[in-house]
Amino acid sequence: MAGVRHDAAVETAKKSIDTIVEELAPPNAPPAALEKIRSYLRMHPVDTLILHAEVQITHIENAETGAEDRVNLSPMNITDALEQAQLRKMNLVQMGARGDDLAYCRIRRERPWVWKLVEPEMELVSGLTGAPMTDASAAAGAQLQQQQQGGDAGPSDQPRQYLGKTKELIDHAFRDAVDAHFIGWRSKKIAQDIRKGHPVKLTIRDFQSAEAAVHRLREMSNAVRTYAEEQHIYHHFTSIVASDREASLTLSPPTANKSGTVSKTVRHPSEKEWAHALRRMEEACQKAGRSGTYMKSNKLKMRSVGASTYRVDKYGRRVD
Repeated sequence: MAGVRHDAAVETAKKSIDTIVEELAPPNAPPAALEKIRSYLRMHPVDTLILHAEVQITHIENAETGAEDRVNLSPMNITDALEQAQLRKMNLVQMGARGDDLAYCRIRRERPWVWKLVEPEMELVSGLTGAPMTDASAAAGAQLQQQQQGGDAGPSDQPRQYLGKTKELIDHAFRDAVDAHFIGWRSKKIAQDIRKGHPVKLTIRDFQSAEAAVHRLREMSNAVRTYAEEQHIYHHFTSIVASDREASLTLSPPTANKSGTVSKTVRHPSEKEWAHALRRMEEACQKAGRSGTYMKSNKLKMRSVGASTYRVDKYGRRVD
């Protein structure tokens, strides 16, 4: 029986992204919806699109209630995680990662989430063609609504964006050494602050070089933009600061103009604006006579990696 499960996981691993998009997409999905699904899968790989060899499952969907229950499991091989998902006839979905070593995943039915994501595109097609929503679409929407009522809030369970008077600025400071997992959850927190009407400032004051600071700031900006577009959190950037002391980007929520209309766009710096900011920062650091605000030390520091399936020394290094 175990051999059959393993073979099934290996067979699933051969599926291409186009095959997975086809499986998850609603019937007669337009090209815009398919491209949106591909973009979503690049942010949250599903099943065999997960490239990490080791994963840690953080939530498992309850098949009866649809709620995603938090679990406390040790990291496991990607093949074993795929088996766990397939036994439940669900998907393994990556929500974040710790470098290239470990992916944080959930086991859930991903199709309802994807269908809800492309609902605006499907409604547009339905409006143009006059075709009613399919029974499968309605069933998926009902299933997702049940999941949101019974468990963790989903994308459509978010409150509407605040469009009143602009609130106090929130400064989100971080280093240039943060990993993909940090960017994943912090970008969502930043977007939610914008939804509540707060301008936000993404700031890096601790950096080794201008290139590292601008690169990490741009990664955070891209993550915020992607999540905001998915959740329809409209905003625009107002300034980029690039000096020898900090690299920062300020994002502001929309405000109503004289006619009472509000801009429904998500606008971030362009490629040219990022390149110009990097050049300004490199020139400022050169004039200051230093490359960054700190130098990386090679001295080992004692650290705890928590519960693990292997022995580690006091510095967190694996001991064979």
